[in-house]
Amino acid sequence: LVGALSGVMKAEAPADATTWRVILEPKYLRAAVSQSIPGANRTELAAAVSQEDTTKTLAKAEFEKLGVDWEAFTAKAAENAAADLAGLTPRFERNRKKVIEFAELQSDRPIVASAVLSTKLVEKFKDTLGERLLVIVPNRFRAFVFPKLASTHREYAPMVFEAYRATAHPVSLEVFEVSAE
Repeated sequence: LVGALSGVMKAEAPADATTWRVILEPKYLRAAVSQSIPGANRTELAAAVSQEDTTKTLAKAEFEKLGVDWEAFTAKAAENAAADLAGLTPRFERNRKKVIEFAELQSDRPIVASAVLSTKLVEKFKDTLGERLLVIVPNRFRAFVFPKLASTHREYAPMVFEAYRATAHPVSLEVFEVSAE
């Protein structure tokens, strides 16, 4: 019965465009519908759906049922990522001189691996971290955003490794540069 119900849920879930997400995903999971990220070695973009407390990548047949191409899917997913990002409140870590070292984005829902792909990410942090950011997404629930200028991200490697290992949904240890360009 559980298998039958999950099959029904899978068939119906992706049709709702508000659930569409493009997420950062480890390449070793081999998402059926994905796109490479220039310069990334271990991470790719994957088509997914997000419902309540779960996010799952789409099988090729599920994606084809949507009747849209990658560009249309990613356009709607970008809107959803912006909404996800708007719902996240960053926690800022400061050094002893009260200078912000980094921001942490965290959620109980696995939306952070999508939210960091929002075109509004730079806008959200430009006043506190600058217009060039370094972003690390160790799992679907957590991301660390560092300023590119005078970044101390290497000092926080143990924290990032811990976040990567402490979840059933690790994403990446790669550092991504994000800017308006």
